[in-house]
Amino acid sequence: MNRPLRITLLSVLAVALVAAGALGGALSQQEDRNNAKKFSDISGDTTCWAAESVVDRVVPVSHYADRWKRLTREELGYNAQCGITVDGKQVLRVSVEQHNAAHRPDRVGTGPGHGKTESVPGFEQSWSSRDAAVVVVPCTKDTGDDNATNLYIKAQAWRKNYGKLRQDVVRIVEQAVEAHRTTACNGAPAADDRD
Repeated sequence: MNRPLRITLLSVLAVALVAAGALGGALSQQEDRNNAKKFSDISGDTTCWAAESVVDRVVPVSHYADRWKRLTREELGYNAQCGITVDGKQVLRVSVEQHNAAHRPDRVGTGPGHGKTESVPGFEQSWSSRDAAVVVVPCTKDTGDDNATNLYIKAQAWRKNYGKLRQDVVRIVEQAVEAHRTTACNGAPAADDRD
């Protein structure tokens, strides 16, 4: 076989192998997407204090999801955290923290790229963006020593925006209020009367 013909045949074979590899990769990716599952199908019971249907909308379908919860209590302090990662990337974090009423909630999840902020109905101090929401819930009354405490509840999602993402993070925050308000506010240790 002459050299030019051999080079041409090898070139055609190389192009055919590359094309077959690309086609196989595309079919494999399609199969992977088809095998991805919604969060409730792979998660167990940790839904960050929100309804399973809401979390299924916020958390993208995947092959692997990891979730964690943490709760710590100290004198006049309550801190509950929950997070979900999907295929190695964090997609949801919910925090419930008790602080002195002078504390101001952080504004992470606002600004350029997060859309206009709006208040959350039913909460005097609150805001929501396209992918985050924060509400402040009075917990204990001020007895004159500036010792009142509030619960600061935040939900933040990291995913491409969809039409009702704002409503879903607001719903998660509202459900976290229901899950923690009584335990955090009524169950908090009493202030020490000693000077």
